[in-house]
Amino acid sequence: MNNTVVEKKPKILGIQFRENVSSVNQEQACIVREAGVYNDVEFLNVLDESVNWNEPAAVLDGYSGVILGGSGEFDFDGNRSDDDPVRASSLAFLERLKPLFAHIFEHDIPTLGICYGHQILGAFAGAQVLYSATEKKSRSHEVKLVIDKNDYFLFSDLPDSFQAHYGHKDVLDRVPEGAILLMNGGDECRVSALKYKNNIYSTQFHPELTFDDMVERIQNSPGYLPEGVLAEEVYRDDPNSNKILHNFGKFVRMQV
Repeated sequence: MNNTVVEKKPKILGIQFRENVSSVNQEQACIVREAGVYNDVEFLNVLDESVNWNEPAAVLDGYSGVILGGSGEFDFDGNRSDDDPVRASSLAFLERLKPLFAHIFEHDIPTLGICYGHQILGAFAGAQVLYSATEKKSRSHEVKLVIDKNDYFLFSDLPDSFQAHYGHKDVLDRVPEGAILLMNGGDECRVSALKYKNNIYSTQFHPELTFDDMVERIQNSPGYLPEGVLAEEVYRDDPNSNKILHNFGKFVRMQV
């Protein structure tokens, strides 16, 4: 008789901000590939009206960590008109998730915000999310650590600088009060990565995506690349940012 006991993995809740089915599925697959080595990952979509976000303890029951995904469809600004429904949706998402974010911050639950997730966390923490003609980009861009990486588990095995994958129009206007700036991409990405409290992190870039993933993602997000430009021409094959999400999965596992 085989008495081998299979150790149960802790669970991470992935929260998505997407309507496009192919983008939803790709994001799930990429997050599971990186963070699912150490955890089981399950997903909810902020557009799901059946979820009672006003009961954050119930939403997070059984989960040891949270990942806030990106969005190719919603902007807080995006250089859209003030009355654009896409902007209104982002403000509605923020209001909807405020009880959840308050719970996450109160209990310092391990959390990683990615791109749009980085922005909505920053907005909750007091920053403004604004369109930036200087910082918007759909390409790889060099980011640099501005802290001692040995003090931060998620970044401990990274080089001091590397190429990260971006696809965004909006940025945080500042480092929110109480947050620590971890990475900077110069004038073209002033707030690249942040840490809140002890366990809450966010990145403006996409640590879930490889070069091939990014090419596929951009092909499913019309308008992010200038007409006539191929994704292969602007993205660089650098796997270092993937280590952040992989390390986050390990970090969640270590907390259990």
